[in-house]
Amino acid sequence: MSANVPNTLRRMNKSLVLNIIREHSSLSRAQIAKIAGITKATISEIVTELLDEKIIYESGTMENSGLGRKGIMLNFDANHGVGVGIDLGGTKISFSLFNLNAELLATEQAETYKVTTRKQFLKLFNQAIRNLLDKYSISADKLKVIGIATPGIVDYHRGIVLEGSPNLPEWENIALADEVSAVFNVPVVLENDIRSALIGEMWKGKCQKVHSAALIGVGTGLGAALLMDGKIIRGANNGAGEIGYMMFSREHLHQNWRNKGCFEVHCSGSGMSQRYQEMSGKNLTAQVIAQLAQQGDTLADSLFRDLADYLAIGILNIIAIANPEKIILTGGVIHSSPLFLHYVQSHIDQHTFTQTQIQVEQSELGTQAPLYGIAVLALNRVYPSIQFMSDAQLS
Repeated sequence: MSANVPNTLRRMNKSLVLNIIREHSSLSRAQIAKIAGITKATISEIVTELLDEKIIYESGTMENSGLGRKGIMLNFDANHGVGVGIDLGGTKISFSLFNLNAELLATEQAETYKVTTRKQFLKLFNQAIRNLLDKYSISADKLKVIGIATPGIVDYHRGIVLEGSPNLPEWENIALADEVSAVFNVPVVLENDIRSALIGEMWKGKCQKVHSAALIGVGTGLGAALLMDGKIIRGANNGAGEIGYMMFSREHLHQNWRNKGCFEVHCSGSGMSQRYQEMSGKNLTAQVIAQLAQQGDTLADSLFRDLADYLAIGILNIIAIANPEKIILTGGVIHSSPLFLHYVQSHIDQHTFTQTQIQVEQSELGTQAPLYGIAVLALNRVYPSIQFMSDAQLS
């Protein structure tokens, strides 16, 4: 056991030095040694390694700065490499390029491919990634990693979609990370889309410095992600957060919810469209139904009131189990929040107590949240020394 201690300490020191340079920028070796509390000889060895890896670079000299004598300045090279991030949605696919600081450099969006087989889907998907790389002149050696946020139950560690979304073709038991990696010859990181969005909120959004939170995605489908005491919760078999299958009455136990969960039927865009069609015979999108509700359509308004009641019950159950600091809503249906969110908050205020009271908030990052989150996860895989949120356990 003791033989591993020097190597472990060396990795910890290397990570410490890299993150001091990344966070402060333009520091000399002497300044880094003073901040880190590590000997100058050790700093010199670590800096040589990081320079060889081209993740930092030298840039001129600086006179006395108060932190030490003048020396050659060191900087983190956030643009040494780039990654591609993708958020697979039921109606839209978002693509991004990100640098080594998990900053989004470019984003694009396309309609989700209307094909019937996984093979057709992946062919179009891989071509879209190639097109993105070509458009921004990203060479093969510059591309370091690809991150994919996808609906469904995902094995994050093995890169497998275990149970997928009905909105994507044949989207289950697919080693998606390996399939895409074989095409682009870089590591591919796979995660559930809502979980990715929660990590994005932790990195750039409303969950920064928060240790317990729930993110609920109300879009084409319905899902949630949980942060509890600083740890992202995946569950024993990666199924944590599949709230679309929550039930709310004894009658629900005797119905078949295999194709679409009970909660999702009552609280998602696709569920709203399905119920509106069952009651009116008209096949309308959730967006059109929202417009009708704003115009006073009785059926449309009743569906949004129904959504508010079910969403409030689901949130109250999450509060009872997890007692989060924050509850954030995201997804396409949330754009229609003036129709229902005040009802949701009223129910929550009525049924919570001093230690569980909470204000339900809307994401400000929106579609960028999963792109930020998958960027952080992807970079954690290929550059584990970079610490984006040192107090959070993401994997």
